[in-house]
This record gives sequence, C-alpha cells and structure tokens, in this order.
Amino acid sequence: MDPTLVGVIGLFALLGLMVLGLPVAFSFLVVGFSGIAWLSGFDTAINSLARVSLTWTTQYVFTCVPLFIAMGLIVANTGIATDLFNAGFKWTARVPGGLAMGTVIGAGAFGAVTGSSTACAATMCVVCYPEMKRKRYTDALSTGCIAGASGVGLMIPPSLGFIVYGIMMDESIGRLFIAGILPGIMQVGSFLIAIYLLVRLKPEHAPLKIEKPIPWSEKFRSLEKLWPILLLFLLVMGGIYLGWFTANESAAIGAAGALLLAFLMRRLTWGNLKKSLLQTASITAILSMLVAGAMLLSVFFALSGLPHRLAEFLGYFQSPLSVMVLILLLYIPMGMVMDSVSMLVLTLPIYQPFLVAAGVDTIWFGVLVIMCVQIGLVTPPTGMSVFTVAGVVKEVPMGTIFRGTMPFLIANIVILILLFCFPWFSLLLPQLMR
Repeated sequence: MDPTLVGVIGLFALLGLMVLGLPVAFSFLVVGFSGIAWLSGFDTAINSLARVSLTWTTQYVFTCVPLFIAMGLIVANTGIATDLFNAGFKWTARVPGGLAMGTVIGAGAFGAVTGSSTACAATMCVVCYPEMKRKRYTDALSTGCIAGASGVGLMIPPSLGFIVYGIMMDESIGRLFIAGILPGIMQVGSFLIAIYLLVRLKPEHAPLKIEKPIPWSEKFRSLEKLWPILLLFLLVMGGIYLGWFTANESAAIGAAGALLLAFLMRRLTWGNLKKSLLQTASITAILSMLVAGAMLLSVFFALSGLPHRLAEFLGYFQSPLSVMVLILLLYIPMGMVMDSVSMLVLTLPIYQPFLVAAGVDTIWFGVLVIMCVQIGLVTPPTGMSVFTVAGVVKEVPMGTIFRGTMPFLIANIVILILLFCFPWFSLLLPQLMR
C-alpha cells in the first residue's frame, strides 16, 4: 500500500477514535504506534515509542509547564483570584453592563495566572454567574461573556497555549509571552466595547442602574488586595522582557512567589496546597501524554510522507499569506471538537516545515493561531468553551449560550483581521526585547 495512503487512513482513524470518545492522547498513541508498525515494523514502533516519549517529556524547556500551572492553581485555590473578580465588579458596577465587564476583566486577570480557557470558564461560572443572575442580567449575556472571555487566558501570558506552541515549534516561549500582551489587551478592550454597545442597543440584557452605589472608599480598598498578584505578574513578565530570567526561571519564580504570597496573606492551608499540587500533577501528566502521543504521531506521518505531500500541495499557492489563511481557518472547525492543546500538538508538527520554508515569522503566526483557536472554542455548533459553561450552568440551554457569545465572536474576528493585516501589533514588544 502507498505510504501516503496509509497516512491518510491513519488521519481518518484518528478522527474516528476521538469521535468514539477515546481520550485524545491515547488516540494519538494508538494511531501513531500502529502506523509506524505498519510502515516500518513492530520493533521500530516500540523503539520510537520509548525514544519519543523520553526525548520530548524530559526537555529542559518542558519544566516551565508544571511550574506555571502550579502558580495559577495556587492563586486560584487560595482565593486570591476571587479578589480580582470582586475588584472588577466594584469598579464597573455603575457602568451599563458593568458586571459583564467585570467578568471580562476578571477573566483576563485570571488568564494571566492560569493560562487555561477551560479552568477559566468553569471558575467564572461559579464566581460570576450567580451575581449577574441576581442583578437580573439575561442568561445570554451572563453565560456568553463567560464563554467568550474565557479564551483570553490563552493569549495573556503566561499562556499554556504559547508554552505548547513554543515547545512544538522550537520558538522562544518568553518572546511568545511578550507578543501576546498587546493582542490580549486589545481583546479585553474589544469585549468591553461589545458589551457596552449591546446593552445600549438592547437594554433588556442588563439593568442600566444598580440599586445601591458603591462608595469610592470601598472601591479603593478593593485595590489593596490586588497589588500582590500585580507585583507577581510584573516580576514574572518584566523579568522575561528585561532579560533577567528565562521562561523556565520565571516559571520557578512565579510558582515560589505565588506560594509566598498565599502564605503572607494567610490564605495558604494544607488543604488548598495539597489540592493545587495534585491538580498540577494531573494536568502535567495529561499534557505529557499529549505531547508524547503527538510526536509519535508526527513520526508516523513523516514516514508516510504526508507532510511532504501537503507541502507540495501548499506550494501550488503563489503567496505564503494565502497558505497562512488556509492553515489558520482550519483551526476554527477543529476548535469546535478539540481543546486548544490537542489542536496545537496535532497540527504544528505537520505545518512547521512549510512555515519555515516560506519564511513565515513564527512569533506572529503563533499569535494568529491562538486567536483562531479562541474563535473555534466559541463557534457553533460544538464550541468547547460553550460546552464547559453549559456543563456548569446546567439550567441555561446551549442555544442561549451560543447566542450570547455572538458579540464576542465578532469582536475576536475583528481582532484577528487586525493582527493579520498589521503584524506589528504582535511583533512590537518582542522586537523591543532585543
């Protein structure tokens, strides 16, 4: 059988296994191992499994993954993240749609310390949805802003998506983090504008007046609890930007700093520390399996010649930009059925040879990929972020949540077009780092 045909069959088998419910990491491993065994023999498949798993999961750069995850989980489980939400609520409560705006700001801040869209969506549902429900916000706006804003955590550093992208593309994780700052701020700003316009045009989505104004003294007191986490963020990102730390060193400083902050604020208990460490170990194990499975799958695809055939096909396009558009658009339907990390580890090894050959700036492309992944997470009919929100807020129909995400989906598309047409939005800060 033609090796390329074997690769195509393997690709369809992979999709079939995921549709049947087999975990993504195991789907990668099963198809990759079986394909290598078919093309090169069982012994080669065994050797590849051992070599790839050891090589990729023991890379020095991979050590930043559990450290950044631990930093975010310690901040979340000790209640420090809740202070971010409360401060956002108090400062935006008097603005039309203010609680929804506070949710977006809280999501951006939460994403800055966790980097996970799924964790952000679940947490925001628990913390923010009851308050918006009590203030008579419609279910569409309440759940839609949570699902839409949860993806901002993939753009604002330290982003788990950028870490995986940097590992798979052999790109500087620190530069990727810095590149995501300005687009992340643009996203948050566009969401705030979308909420304001929506509430002004359709006031029934949110009450324009709050029953009791919040005193300025209370607003300023809410900021007192924010300086520790702001200091931690500036230390981690500022250290990377100024060249004081590598991404791995900043991850260690971030994890240790979060632990120290929780201790000094008397938020650290054995219970939440144990919970944070166990969750960190669990998430890291899942990511390690995903990366190992994806790289084994990439070995199979390389043996089949499928990436080479794909590169030949893409070579028929005259402009690398047109190929980039085609590649980026593929992430949107993938985001309907897969999480962000699974999409990245599956596709990047296939696209990398063409991107390098075409001279595409991989920092700029990384920002565009993360934007497309976010769009896919809220695109009907099966956006993963919407499914997460629906799983927590069970009383709200899925269709209502999708309707609520439309303003944020449109805002994301506008930001994606701006980032594509004006690459300096993504490249300005990384270039200044030099």
